[in-house]
Amino acid sequence: MNDYLEQQPLLSTSKLSGRYITLETIDSLLSIYNCHAIGESVAGRPIHCIALGTGPIKVLMWSQMHGNESTSTKGILDVLAYLNQRPALLSQFSLNIVPMLNPDGAHAYTRVNANNIDLNRDAMEQSQPETQALIRLFKQFNPDFCFNLHDQRTIFGVNGEPCMLSFLAPSANEAKDLTPARTKAMGVIGAINTTLQKYIPNQVGRYDDTHNVNCTGDYFQAQETPTILFECGQVGEDYDREATRKWFGLSVLAALKSIADDYYNVDAYTNIPEVAKTFVDVVIKNVAINNKQTDIALQYQEELHQNIIKFIPKVHKIGDLDNTQGHRLLDFNGKSFGDEFKIELGQNESFLLNVIDLTKNSH
Repeated sequence: MNDYLEQQPLLSTSKLSGRYITLETIDSLLSIYNCHAIGESVAGRPIHCIALGTGPIKVLMWSQMHGNESTSTKGILDVLAYLNQRPALLSQFSLNIVPMLNPDGAHAYTRVNANNIDLNRDAMEQSQPETQALIRLFKQFNPDFCFNLHDQRTIFGVNGEPCMLSFLAPSANEAKDLTPARTKAMGVIGAINTTLQKYIPNQVGRYDDTHNVNCTGDYFQAQETPTILFECGQVGEDYDREATRKWFGLSVLAALKSIADDYYNVDAYTNIPEVAKTFVDVVIKNVAINNKQTDIALQYQEELHQNIIKFIPKVHKIGDLDNTQGHRLLDFNGKSFGDEFKIELGQNESFLLNVIDLTKNSH
């Protein structure tokens, strides 16, 4: 595994691109693996699990628990393609990987499943077939580690920089006790961060560890299985998150190397700064509205139109934005939108697409 960590980058699986990744998109890529169904979604779509490796250390991973969070699906299939060609690297591991836990949500490009349930808030009730399939696999496989793979919104920054990747060793209880499982998860994340800082310094964050008994990661941590939350963000206007995809792949392999080497760096985990909501998609500075100079913050609303993701700009904040950073900055230098122009929060005016030319590429 050292060869990968020392020779960046990992080649991406070329057949996967963009943000709209569905079960149909990945079906042909799954056929080369030892793949079996662990259940069905609400709408009857199969939930696949890939088994790779025959080693003693068992790791369970799942992606697209939220259907509109696809970066880790692309990244984990990149990692699988890499490992599949280097079986010696798997000598210590048996991997069970669910590349798409929520295929209905992926198809509709929604966070929730077809019953409008957030699967990452269903750990205690276990009311949904997708949750039941994951819990069943967890009990049958009895993993030594769990990797919970997600995307985060573009609003998160760390140390004044956009946050490309975030991690968390979830709390096992409300007291946030450092249980053996949680401490081991912290140590793995610390090892991941030590590796990532060589390539993406100051772009790695740590999530708040407030316990939520309904979250899957907290639930598995409470079962005394070291569980790690991975969150894929972005830097700049890389809305396809292709750069993130690459560094996410590195983080997964760095985690496996840490486990294989029995190396856990808890101090490096505690030194990771917490993420903060300091970014918006676009900041428009120094624009004159009704003879008054002000700033405008825009956030994109992602919408699925005929199998294409459109990024629709919405007005998020108006006023002094000196403490708000944007993935894109536009300075109007006192120019006006016009005397008749009125702007309100949540507004989606045509000027946002036409006059300022904020149209994003379709994904």
